[in-house]
Amino acid sequence: AGVGSGRGSLAGVPHSSVPSSTSLRKSCRRAAMVPSALFGSKAAPTPPSEPAEVSVPVAELTEATRRGIKTFGYDDAETKILLDVMMYAQLRGNNQGIIKVTTKAIARDPSAGAITAEYATMLSTCYNGNKNAGMVVLHKAMETAVEKARDHGFGICGTNNTCTSTGALGYYAEKVAAQGLIALVFAVSPEFVAPNGAMEPIFGTNPIGVGIPTENGPVVLDMATSAYSFFGLLEARTAGKKIPHGVAIDGNGDITEDPNAAIEGGAIKTFDGGYKSSNLALVVELLAGPLVGAAIADKMSEKNWGNLVIAIDPKLLGQAEFEKRAAAVTARVKAAKKMPGVDEILLPGERGDAFAAEVKRNGCINVEANLWRDLQALAAEYVSPAGAPPPAAAGKRTPGGANGWGIATRLVHPESSVEDPFMATAPPLYQTATFAQPSATTNGPYDYTRSGNPTRDLLEMQMAELEGATRGFAFSSGMSALMTVTRLVRSGERIVTGEDIYGGTSRLLGQVVPKVGIEVINVDTNDLAAVKAAIDGGNTTMVMLESPTNPRLQITDIRAISQMAHAKGALVCVDNSIMAPVFQSPLDLGADISMTSATKFISGHSDLTGGILTCRGEQLAKDIYFHQNAEGTLLGPFDCWLALRGLKTMALRMEKQQANTMVIARWLEAHPLVSKVNYPGLESNVGYALHASQASGAGSILSFATGNVELSKIVVEETKLFKITVSFGNTSSLISLPCFMSHASIPPEIRAARGLPDDLVRISTGIEDVEDLIDDLDKAFVLASNTVLGVDTGVKNGSAKNGAPGGAREEELLKRIAVLEAQLK
Repeated sequence: AGVGSGRGSLAGVPHSSVPSSTSLRKSCRRAAMVPSALFGSKAAPTPPSEPAEVSVPVAELTEATRRGIKTFGYDDAETKILLDVMMYAQLRGNNQGIIKVTTKAIARDPSAGAITAEYATMLSTCYNGNKNAGMVVLHKAMETAVEKARDHGFGICGTNNTCTSTGALGYYAEKVAAQGLIALVFAVSPEFVAPNGAMEPIFGTNPIGVGIPTENGPVVLDMATSAYSFFGLLEARTAGKKIPHGVAIDGNGDITEDPNAAIEGGAIKTFDGGYKSSNLALVVELLAGPLVGAAIADKMSEKNWGNLVIAIDPKLLGQAEFEKRAAAVTARVKAAKKMPGVDEILLPGERGDAFAAEVKRNGCINVEANLWRDLQALAAEYVSPAGAPPPAAAGKRTPGGANGWGIATRLVHPESSVEDPFMATAPPLYQTATFAQPSATTNGPYDYTRSGNPTRDLLEMQMAELEGATRGFAFSSGMSALMTVTRLVRSGERIVTGEDIYGGTSRLLGQVVPKVGIEVINVDTNDLAAVKAAIDGGNTTMVMLESPTNPRLQITDIRAISQMAHAKGALVCVDNSIMAPVFQSPLDLGADISMTSATKFISGHSDLTGGILTCRGEQLAKDIYFHQNAEGTLLGPFDCWLALRGLKTMALRMEKQQANTMVIARWLEAHPLVSKVNYPGLESNVGYALHASQASGAGSILSFATGNVELSKIVVEETKLFKITVSFGNTSSLISLPCFMSHASIPPEIRAARGLPDDLVRISTGIEDVEDLIDDLDKAFVLASNTVLGVDTGVKNGSAKNGAPGGAREEELLKRIAVLEAQLK
């Protein structure tokens, strides 16, 4: 469980030692891969003849890691924890990351049982991990310690009987500190490290994690008491590299740079090679060994490793202003006079955090070529319970169409056209209801616009091309399109749909469709077992999905559910309005029908109302056309022409809107008045990895909760750049309270049962300058907090504004914030 990241350094460093954007971006061109074995004895490594690293999109790495974890049989909740901990390390250049997947260091023990509490008091719990994953067990202990510290000021939790790595302890320390608590985390691993003066491994790498909450965010120390981590040795062996001089010895006690010699009979040294680090390693060994009931000898064979996590509320010592005072200390350190050649004095964790931030900005990270190859191979072995094939690479634009063009090119240059003698560069508008026929007994290609119109054909053909469909259909609204979908279902049959769906869809399925004898079942589409039970439990012929859902932005596994539905003989329709063809192609994921609201991103300017259906299969297309023509639910020629114009710039708009949304989402996530942010582009979102496997972007819709309806209402009403309105996808930013607007048709008791809170705010981000949008939101939040709570909690750019020295006003402020925090809990 050792950490070799160097995150714990508190020293001045030359600017060149901090990762630069150039160093991260320069290798976005993929390097050639170098074959290298993961296991087995090898001769001393020699430098590879080809570049040893490849640049991998972060979303692609995340999804491959998720699938790799899944091959070991972990459930979704366990997988999320393992993925979060390892990606936290990987994005910080810490060798506690994906190497644990490819080396099978997280392999699930087949004898694993339920995690049980061996001993518990008001302030403490000792968990028996029963051979569960170390990260999962320590995560549970962390949550318990935090809960006790919140309730009683102090929480201490130990764990034993785990036999896999706990990962980077900085992850847990940061999580605890983010709650305003002091964190101390210790972990013991098998015998890898020799005490000072010994040539035999006795200690584990024995890392220490410390999290200190400050007014400017947590300060996180994450360091091993060893000079190198065991996984660092494995990583070096995988890459065919030498290890740093002086960090390890061979079986004869001699310094070695060969990772194989250190692994096979040798040992790692403590971090300074002397008695001080050796003594510190011993202290960790005692705290996370005997104190928690873990093995104290032959830890490897007993597979009983220990961990200890402590959470302390500074108020336990009467320090209500601890975070402000801690920030003053760190500010003094940062402002200290620097030695020549030192550009910045770094606090613990800053180097890794800067690296992670740069990686996220660039969207790619360098990974050892053979490590990435092995991870891909492992990920390819995973098949979802529903038999879904491996996902397409996330974060990529897959070329399509007959010419193999990207989506932006295909939007501007559609393959379809109508005969135009004047060869206009813009599509012609046929604003007519009827067409003259060649004779009284012969028909031309068009006769009546309800049945067909050249302008509508252009729109329908281009949407079919964009979605890889057999045919497309333009309707007068998204709801008329979805109504036509329900016409494919007969009386006595069942429609299965989600719980978190657009209000208009909920009204259609809940109040209109049942009138003709169709059964509608709402189910949590995140629960695949419940979805399968709903599909198999009746005469299901249609499954209607959203992903992301509206308005909570939950992610639905379209592939898995499509396979379940098809096994039953049912059709699948996906409302793709939030993603549009720019970011997601439901038909490629297994759906039969894709619905996209033309009112939203296709138009982009809120100047038309329309809906598009695309489908695969000639018979299905004929059935949809029959109902469209018979019921006259078509989109008029002028609205079709506006939609065609909107398609030209859709990619440009959506990419700008998405970039703005990511900035706003991170700002909201750091805001003290926001209890939750729903956005699939945030790593904290439950469906982050799944969405990355289905879509090439996170889109520009987010929602957030404050825990206070009045506060949310004021935020919505006091913004100036955000228009208060239903719908989304406009060039202007939009804001709403869904429960009182777009989803008001859903009865309050049903909204409550589905977990749709009245304080939820939905934002559709426009193309404005994001700095202005943040400033607008910040002012609205300040006014809302002053009005509702009497507290100024403005956090311009994510940092607290109230940094003045202590006094009566500050004391009162802290009391009111405590009231707010209690409400948010």
